[in-house]
Amino acid sequence: MIRILIADDHLLFRSMLEEMLKRDGELKIVASCADGYEVLQNCRMEKPDIVLLDIGMPGKGGIEALKEIKTRWPQIKVVMLTTFEDDENIKSAIQLGADGYLIKDMKPEILIISLKCIYHGMVLFHRGVYGFLRSAVLDACSEKNKKVQIDNMLFDAVDIKILQLIVQGKSNRDIGLALNYSEGTIKNKVTRLLSQTGFSNRTELSVFAINHELV
Repeated sequence: MIRILIADDHLLFRSMLEEMLKRDGELKIVASCADGYEVLQNCRMEKPDIVLLDIGMPGKGGIEALKEIKTRWPQIKVVMLTTFEDDENIKSAIQLGADGYLIKDMKPEILIISLKCIYHGMVLFHRGVYGFLRSAVLDACSEKNKKVQIDNMLFDAVDIKILQLIVQGKSNRDIGLALNYSEGTIKNKVTRLLSQTGFSNRTELSVFAINHELV
């Protein structure tokens, strides 16, 4: 039995959704909530498997509730069920660990299938959300593959970021933490940059980066 908590500030929609889901023998509605405060209270008491969470609720909204649920009860799967497809909500939901982002105009039978898939470990996003994710990935790949040529020297995106952090006075350790590299790897990259540019110290690298508008 999949235990589900429904959260939406519109009573009529919430009631219709509850009646629809109850028709499936594998689903059980353990709570129905109108705002984020009720959601957190019932998560504590009922420990649902899945929370169906609207974004635009008064008081504590869906994004705030998602953050607290994933902090307090990370085992609970949270699915945003909403009419909002704007990029900021999608970005926030993904960053906070939402297990799904679905739109209210989907067919009831598809919603039920989706909930069962999410319960069994899948992460599902509406096609509109996929468009946002695809754009983000393509932008990231483009930025990662970005190269700048100065005279006969070629600098990739990582080189440029290292130069920017050197200008800020960051140590190799700090740069490694910022870019998810080991301190030794950053040391080797800085040494290569010094060799490539013909400079002898980080100050000269900083001046070079500033003069060529890399920061």
